[in-house]
Amino acid sequence: MVKYFLVFQGTTYEEEKELSCLWAPKFGKSGQEVHHHKRLVEVKINDRIIHLVNRKIVAISTAKSKAYDAEAPWKQDDTRPWLKNGRKIDVEMIELSEPILIDNIFQKIRSYLPEKYSPFDRNGSGNQGYFYEINSKIFNTILNTDFTNDFYDLDILNSPESESTKDIFRLNVRSSTWQNYFKNQLFKLWGSSCLVTDIKNENLLIGAHIKPWAKSSDEEKIDPYNGLLLSPNADKLFEIGLISFQDNGSMMISDKINLSELKKLGIENKIKIDFKEKNLIYLKYHRENKFK
Repeated sequence: MVKYFLVFQGTTYEEEKELSCLWAPKFGKSGQEVHHHKRLVEVKINDRIIHLVNRKIVAISTAKSKAYDAEAPWKQDDTRPWLKNGRKIDVEMIELSEPILIDNIFQKIRSYLPEKYSPFDRNGSGNQGYFYEINSKIFNTILNTDFTNDFYDLDILNSPESESTKDIFRLNVRSSTWQNYFKNQLFKLWGSSCLVTDIKNENLLIGAHIKPWAKSSDEEKIDPYNGLLLSPNADKLFEIGLISFQDNGSMMISDKINLSELKKLGIENKIKIDFKEKNLIYLKYHRENKFK
């Protein structure tokens, strides 16, 4: 059976996100174990975790390991030696396109809070601590809230057979909500301008799939590495295969369009995109199946 947890993170969130892990010391300053740190040992593979930073739910993750002994994954000073000996779990995390403010949903989950070891008091303030177990009613209520722009398939989320956090998304090509999510992920990956024309007006930028939506698996459909931020002209040229890209970032131009036409469209054959390793498999597909 899947279990659900909530983790309070502050300054460690970015570090733990980068390392795809959660970590807590085994002992407190007094040398005693504390329940909200020790609770990491209760986590099983494929359990679900909600990440809360500054009263905002910012991500959900799937546990990819049980807790194991590990030193703190970030540098510690010698004035707090109790922080060097701890436990770590590996996670697969995915950020929400729009964080959920806990104040907006607290009344919906208030009645589901446990009497003991609750992450929140009855007024909605977070209790002091790091890692708390929550029940499925709290978890599902949070992800079904009107305050998130993301779509979730709760049947998949509550299934112990689901091994990937990415499985949670209910994909719907007609949904502007889903399209906004994908585009937001591309902004995080590429910045805020067209990779070809350098246009910076976000209203003109399109989240373009490298491997077409219709040919992509569910995981590929939401993978930001299968996407480029493009202006409308560049998007159309890429979509119909009149331009593509080498792995080194240089542009390929089809012999079915001449350079003067490209120039009129604002496309210069001088760019070089710094592609990521995970882009390359999608670019290979585009060159072999779309480029003319």
